[in-house]
Amino acid sequence: MTDIEVRIGRAFEDAEKPRVEAFIQDASALIADYCGSRYREDAPGIRAVLCSEVIRWLAIQPGVVRERTGDLEVEFGSTSSAQQLSPAARTALRRYRPALRSLPLIRERDAPLP
Repeated sequence: MTDIEVRIGRAFEDAEKPRVEAFIQDASALIADYCGSRYREDAPGIRAVLCSEVIRWLAIQPGVVRERTGDLEVEFGSTSSAQQLSPAARTALRRYRPALRSLPLIRERDAPLP
């Protein structure tokens, strides 16, 4: 939580702390799922993405599906899709994902079946 307070430039009030902690846990779980076996909570890149996602989630009001600054467009819906990793977060985390590899599956003709 301290990392996020430093980034936004203010300390959280006691009433805000449970929400922030929940967002940290949610973002951490989504990042761990996205990165798979290469997830390390102490990696600086992962920590930066975690903080930026929590700050983004804190800035979005519940029920807002989409918000645009130019010509002020706000779209409301029954649910908000805020709690998912942003495209920017996915791009930043790409290096922490397991690399895709191809594995040739060739069996010799005369080899006995296992």
